[in-house]
Amino acid sequence: MRIRGLHGLIAVVMVMAGCAQQATRPAAVSGGSPDSSTGSAAGTGTGAVTTQMRSGSLELRKYQIDDWIAPDDRTLVINGADRSLYEARFKSLCTGLRDADTIAFIVPGALQVDQYSGVVLPGGTHCNFASVTRLSTSPAASHNGSPASQ
Repeated sequence: MRIRGLHGLIAVVMVMAGCAQQATRPAAVSGGSPDSSTGSAAGTGTGAVTTQMRSGSLELRKYQIDDWIAPDDRTLVINGADRSLYEARFKSLCTGLRDADTIAFIVPGALQVDQYSGVVLPGGTHCNFASVTRLSTSPAASHNGSPASQ
């Protein structure tokens, strides 16, 4: 096949770029419910992908989350709908997480924060969790009023 002229070359490049972008687009969760046949453990990177959501949005509550904050590109702190706090650590650096306004969650089936397997950034970058740990929020954990802090 012979491509003639600059316009023909530009058209071929645009078609190829479109195909490459479609191959990396995550599948969205339809109707707000995850596909339960796609995985089951945090850190596996499998599961349905939610829509992109801002921290504190009402849509997050469908996934048992009130809000989230990314203090850096290695950690995501999630405030569960039941007021439980979770620290999610990534398998590798999740470049751009700290600056992201929205993220999508990878939901393997059960709507339980500690079972989610990762996030997808607005540009399509997948970041898999290495671990999701429920943080203790009891008064004893803060050492307020404990004998050691008096």
